[in-house]
Amino acid sequence: MMKNKIEYNVEYINTHYALISSFLTKADINILDISYSLNGNQMIIQVVLLEGFSLSHETIQVVKKNLEKFDITIKEIQITKEHFNENRGEWRPKYYQWMNHLLFSKAEAL
Repeated sequence: MMKNKIEYNVEYINTHYALISSFLTKADINILDISYSLNGNQMIIQVVLLEGFSLSHETIQVVKKNLEKFDITIKEIQITKEHFNENRGEWRPKYYQWMNHLLFSKAEAL
């Protein structure tokens, strides 16, 4: 009796693990949303933060180390709590566009 062979996209799993380890293991409470686009070895990561906050140098270094096989560009967007919460009950953000892949999004900034 032959068992069905299950194939996994190991590259996808490893990439998401590295992103989660970089951003979400010790998540900054000011991060509202993370999405990314991938084109070959070029990765653009979009991080939406509360207005007045930015990613720490340490976080950026961890991201680049965990995803060292990619040429990483990190795009930071700052938004007010009011603008982020304005579209409650709607799936898509109102004041910015997600990249191709959504990693994380808060339901509401408290």
